Amino acid sequence: MARPADVHSHGIRYEFTVEGDLSERAKAAFPDLSVARIPTTFTRLFGPIDDETALRGMLARFDALGLTIVELRRLPD
Repeated sequence: MARPADVHSHGIRYEFTVEGDLSERAKAAFPDLSVARIPTTFTRLFGPIDDETALRGMLARFDALGLTIVELRRLPD
């Protein structure tokens, strides 16, 4: 899929908020994303995603690990 002209070579930044604390194993499944713990039993993962195919793959990884995404946002450039 062609990328829009305004997309940086590092991809579009996204933020995923999931339920609960992630185990070290679950965190290791997302090496390209930064992790931030939210005090109310949620975890945020954020970072660049190269394209729509990579985003779908990331969503499939969350599903395969049984993680519930409660919010997904595209972050400003």
